[in-house]
Amino acid sequence: MLSLHKNQSILKTFTQSLKRFPLQPGDKIVVAVSGGADSICLLHLLRQLAFSRAFTLHVAHLNHGFRPEASQEADFVRRRCEKWNIPITLSALPVPRICKEQRLSKQEGARQVRYAFLKEVAKEVGARWVALGHTADDQAETFLIRLLRGAGSQGLGAIPRMRDGMIIRPLLKISREQILNELSREEIAFIEDPSNQQDVYLRNRIRHRLLPLLEEYNPKMKEALFREAELLQEENDFLNHYMEALLPGLGIERNKGEIAFDLERLKSLHPALQRRIVRWGLDQLYPGLKGIGFKHIETILTKALPGPTGKVYSFPRRFRIEKGYTRLFLRTIASEEEQAEASLRLLPSEVSLSPSPSPIDLPQWGLRLTLSLHRNGEAPFSFSSCAASFDFDRISTPLTLRVWRPGDSFVPTGMGGGRKKLQDLFIDAKIPKSRRASIPVLTCSEGILWVVGLRLDDRFLATEKTKEVLTIKAQALDRSSFPSRVKPFPRER
Repeated sequence: MLSLHKNQSILKTFTQSLKRFPLQPGDKIVVAVSGGADSICLLHLLRQLAFSRAFTLHVAHLNHGFRPEASQEADFVRRRCEKWNIPITLSALPVPRICKEQRLSKQEGARQVRYAFLKEVAKEVGARWVALGHTADDQAETFLIRLLRGAGSQGLGAIPRMRDGMIIRPLLKISREQILNELSREEIAFIEDPSNQQDVYLRNRIRHRLLPLLEEYNPKMKEALFREAELLQEENDFLNHYMEALLPGLGIERNKGEIAFDLERLKSLHPALQRRIVRWGLDQLYPGLKGIGFKHIETILTKALPGPTGKVYSFPRRFRIEKGYTRLFLRTIASEEEQAEASLRLLPSEVSLSPSPSPIDLPQWGLRLTLSLHRNGEAPFSFSSCAASFDFDRISTPLTLRVWRPGDSFVPTGMGGGRKKLQDLFIDAKIPKSRRASIPVLTCSEGILWVVGLRLDDRFLATEKTKEVLTIKAQALDRSSFPSRVKPFPRER
């Protein structure tokens, strides 16, 4: 696949690779050109096809500020574009300083800045695509890097042909040897980056030491690694599509900083799919999953899923995993500053209420309450998780809406007059500990009237003998703060 006998075949291979991307006539392509052999050859090949394929080119070059000769490289690329009559955007950014400020390695920081720069250029010039010069050699090297670091099948897919819906890599089936031969045959100059010879980088050590050693056992080692990466990419693509088709059936619930899955449905799946779904869920909360690795995912699969209810597991990046009664919760924990801000938003923890003709909005609870007072017979009674009719003569106002407290108890409907602790009610209703403080408790001086969304107190309900009826209706302003998972509790007498 990589070793072609005739240099002129490189254009044919490149043309076939380009057909795998949904390029349309009239599209503009931003070509990332550093001045090295790979990017210069990419520009050379695209230039040959631009007229016949009816697309236009725009070069983007970024001076990262790592090496003193970088300005000379920028000038080299500018002169090459002038010779080929291709427009260019040149820019310089203090990448070393950015890496230091964001605590990133030089390679990771440079990569992030470079991608952001290329996307910005594409936006400015109206380009649909960004073309990068990664080659088959890069693919083989990346496969070995991921293998040495312990990546799974998704990571071993190495460099994807396309990402983010706009970044394409047309050279992935072409070797560095072919590129050098093509540039030599066409007498096209390029710049050799001296850092490519420094063994301080893992990629360079693999390129100069490990790959030559492996080729003693298999002379076509690069071809084998490239083929393996390509097969894994296609299999991962299939598995991801299959996983996405399963997601609607997993009873997924999303709230701010939280995503939850139906526990039994998740447990019924093959471990390979469980692993992907958990990674997908974590990625929804923290894209990129930096700091979350194989051992963390395996902890979720081998400990959290089969483990005891209510158990909480802590992970890097302020992740928390909790096994509820019926759901697996993946959460991000707010920083101390965010927690302090949230606490201020929740104050006051208690709210006094009296009958009013107008709805009362309680954003700290995510609720809108309507308290209407009327004579018995003027309106039907309401008994559900979202509405309740009380005997007004049995209660005192103002009413208080507050959080539950240890030791709270009441006489829930359907219990034959027996008392029950709220803690036991939450356990029976399978409400996770982390959710209990968000459930409003409506009280008066005589006791608890209503655990809103869960159960009413039998002692205060309106009956046929009631003279004045207080009907309270609760509407969620924010679904995340209302226990919508709980089915309505009809009046049980």
